[in-house]
Parts: sequence; structure tokens; C-alpha cells
Amino acid sequence: MEDNEMILKKIIVLKTKMKLKSGLRIGGAKDEIKIGDIDNPIIRDPLTKVPYIPGSSIKGKMRSSLEIALKGSSKPCSCGICPICKLFGAGITDDDKNKEYKEVSRLIVRDSFMTDASQKLLLNFIGDYIEIKKENIVDRVKGSAEHPRTLDRIPAGAEFECEFILRIYQKDINEKKEKQYLSYINLALDLIKFTYLGGSGTRGYGKVEFTTLEEEVYEILDDGEFVKIEKKS
Repeated sequence: MEDNEMILKKIIVLKTKMKLKSGLRIGGAKDEIKIGDIDNPIIRDPLTKVPYIPGSSIKGKMRSSLEIALKGSSKPCSCGICPICKLFGAGITDDDKNKEYKEVSRLIVRDSFMTDASQKLLLNFIGDYIEIKKENIVDRVKGSAEHPRTLDRIPAGAEFECEFILRIYQKDINEKKEKQYLSYINLALDLIKFTYLGGSGTRGYGKVEFTTLEEEVYEILDDGEFVKIEKKS
């Protein structure tokens, strides 16, 4: 690969809103356990205590959904050639330790934060940003509930701002890959919509929907003396 093939030529900012259709939980951690505490807390901003959705959770679900749908595999692909590897990146795995690093990630997924409107709505109606859910295991013979546990999750109806950054390099323009990358991003979000995000999805958690992606395109211009970023109208 020639060095100039990896010159950054374009940045595409993609924005959407994600609405929860059922409660969602992405597990967090706590420093200490107190009597009466939630058994499995969700991740929150340490300063505001407002729940958020890590970009790593969204990106991981996007990639795994595409790999299951298009490759029939639950393991990350590391071929470095397919559009999934080119979009999400491909590093060195245990199976190919002797190979060189193969492909950079073109997709950046930001952490998603709850909208101000959703924050106000939840505080007004339930006094918190989360709901408490109790679960247990039912003895199939006795019909009795055992091993009760409490979890918190973000209630249905809450909305989050999502942002994706797609970086287009010189080689992508030459190979006309931009539309393909965008189509894969849209497909990944559709697959999440038809499955789930976060934990306990097979028990009803994490059903979400997305609004249409809005695009902002920025070109990287080099006049030979200086490089600037210019928004494309």
C-alpha cells in the first residue's frame, strides 16, 4: 500500500436519535456493595448519574450483527479485505500472530447521551433516570420463584443522541467505497432494530429504533501549503 493511499480526504458525520421501545441495560460497576443495593447496576455518568450508552457497546453490536448476517460467524473477522474489516478495522488475532497489521478502523462511534427532554420527562414522572426490575428463577416442578434479584434499566421511551464519524481515505475514493460503507452502517442499525442492544435481549430488553441518519460532509483540502477542513454544502 502506498503512503498517499491513506491520506484522509473526507469526514462524514452521521447523526440519529435512538428511542428505546423496551427497557435497556448495559451493566456498570460499583465500588462497594451496600445492604438493599441493586444487584446489577447499569453504567452511568459518574458526575451527573445520568445513564449513557458507551460507543463501544453500539460499535460492537453493529459489527457482530453484520458478521452474523453476512458471514455466519460470531467471531470478529480479521481478513483485512472485506468491507466489514475495512469499516471496523482488523488487527492481529491469536490465529494470525505472524501477520502484519492489516486495516485501520474507518468508523468512530461516540458515546450516546440521553436527550434533555427525556431526562426531564423521567425525573418528572418517576423521580429518577432508571426503573427497578425484579427477576427470579422459577422451579419447573414446584412452580415457586427462587433466587430473586433486582436490576435497574433505562425505561422504554427514553431517547439518546447517537453520532458516528466515517473517515474516507484516498484509497476509498479510488475504489468508490463510500456508498458501500454507508450502506453497511445503515444495515447494521437495521439489524440492531430487529434484534436488541445491551443485555438480556432474549428476555425482552433492549428493543430500539433509529431515526433516519442525517449527514454532514467535510472535505480535507490541501493546497500544497496548508490543509483545511471545509464543510460541503
